[in-house]
Amino acid sequence: MNTFNRVVVILLLLATIIVMTVVLAVPRPMIEVLQQWLQNLDMNLALVAQPLLLIVGVILALLVDVVCALLLWLEIRRRPRAIRVQSISGGQAELTVDSVARRLEYNIGQLDGVISVKPNVWGRRGGVEVELDLETSPEVDVPAKTEEVCQVSKEAVEDKMGLRLRKVRVNIKHAPYPTGQQMA
Repeated sequence: MNTFNRVVVILLLLATIIVMTVVLAVPRPMIEVLQQWLQNLDMNLALVAQPLLLIVGVILALLVDVVCALLLWLEIRRRPRAIRVQSISGGQAELTVDSVARRLEYNIGQLDGVISVKPNVWGRRGGVEVELDLETSPEVDVPAKTEEVCQVSKEAVEDKMGLRLRKVRVNIKHAPYPTGQQMA
């Protein structure tokens, strides 16, 4: 839904920019064009039988209302903050997103060279997506540390929590070098 929202907002903003620029730059010609268009529409609608026009109008209005109500419901509904555990036999268990984040924060925080970790966890269909913001010591080997962090994340989420890890994204920020020390 987030991608859909972005696309709709971008398209509406682009349309607003174009329309408002033209309307505000040359208002009189735009009023004349709109006036002519409305007169043509009125003449064409006068040819249609009034009961048919009413029925078509009501159907179109209901269709627009249903689509808008559905989009509103999808936007304001509460999203589950728990993730169903996949590997439970004979029962059902759920873990909160915060529990997954705390486990990752603890396990990854224990690694050498990791100063701080801020996990963001999303429950998605078919598993969990994780984004980790790490602050590491400046001399850490980035590829090796990234591999280690991904492996620890996979073990924590899949082996110890029974969830499926779909994706891990690691954002690394180095802590500053101590003053007077040169980069190698």
